[in-house]
Amino acid sequence: MRQELEEDIARIESENGEIDMLMEQVLVEIERHECRRSKMESQLGAAETSGSASPAELAELRDGLLALTRREMLFDAQRQVLEGKQRVLARFLQRLVEIDNSLAAMAGGPTRPAPTASVGLRALAEASGGSGAPGLNQPAMEMRSQEDLRRDIVRQLHDGPAQSIANIGLQAEIVERLVQRDDPRALDEVDSLRQMVQAALDTTKGFIFEIRPMVLDDLGLGPTIRRTADDRGRRAGINVEYDSHGIEERLDSDIESAVYRSVDEAIGGFIALQPPSVLVRMDWGERELVATVEGTWPRFNTEGQSEASDMAASRSVETPPALLAMMEEKRSAEREADRAAQSLTPEMVSEIESRARALGMTLTMRDEGQVMELVAPKRR
Repeated sequence: MRQELEEDIARIESENGEIDMLMEQVLVEIERHECRRSKMESQLGAAETSGSASPAELAELRDGLLALTRREMLFDAQRQVLEGKQRVLARFLQRLVEIDNSLAAMAGGPTRPAPTASVGLRALAEASGGSGAPGLNQPAMEMRSQEDLRRDIVRQLHDGPAQSIANIGLQAEIVERLVQRDDPRALDEVDSLRQMVQAALDTTKGFIFEIRPMVLDDLGLGPTIRRTADDRGRRAGINVEYDSHGIEERLDSDIESAVYRSVDEAIGGFIALQPPSVLVRMDWGERELVATVEGTWPRFNTEGQSEASDMAASRSVETPPALLAMMEEKRSAEREADRAAQSLTPEMVSEIESRARALGMTLTMRDEGQVMELVAPKRR
């Protein structure tokens, strides 16, 4: 009996140690992102106050601030998941130690000391002033995130729908003057006005869709990604194929949102690389959903190319070995450059991976970064 208890205690302590290592990494990342976010927020405030920055520079600072806040929120969500696991293990470990000490006292043997708090729970207690209240910094982080999102929405409204509506107002004045003078050009200007209204409507719809697609709440993940693939492909002039296997069903709201954002970002990332086409595949299994986004470049057998070049070089007796090595090094560098030009950026992969980990999903990059595979549980 006691041997089994000791084995269970040792196993839980080992699991706690692994979670402690992950927690330390997460806390470091949160602190690092907070420092960077505070610095960028100060830069943005100074630029807005002085008026010396160009609109493009202000937009870049706002985008950077929003991205840092989102990443910080993702790391904080991961911290909360780890803290939850630590709480469960701590309660279980405490109970096992109490039982083991009771058996030891009955046998007249030594007892175990009370288990020490893990890294995450110590940080939680310090942040909450010893009250144990979860995440004292969470409301502040949420307020910062909401404020940054508001800034981003205001900027997009100003640069998009607001500008379009202002142009429509000017065009309406032109039409009014032409009509008052009974100018035959009025009909042409009315047609131009109608086109501007339609363009503004399309811009506004796209803006709303990017913030939160209503079809995601109404119809679910499959139809939303299908529409996104069609819209992005049409705007970019690149064929984006959507393929779904299995029975599509509704998932938890946060899972649907995270999968949609990740797939949408991956589609946009691959489209920016200008592949011949992009393939989006959704495999609905019994317990999990596998979402795959792939840039469909031709796959080359680099090993076969290398062997062929080596054979050609061996036949060329007059070619010095040093020159052959330089040629092979150049070919290798060219292949690396081609692979980098056909892969998602490390920053995008890191952001998608952080979002996936926070919600218990798994991200895998295959075929040297040309394929993104996201595995999401159907139930949590």
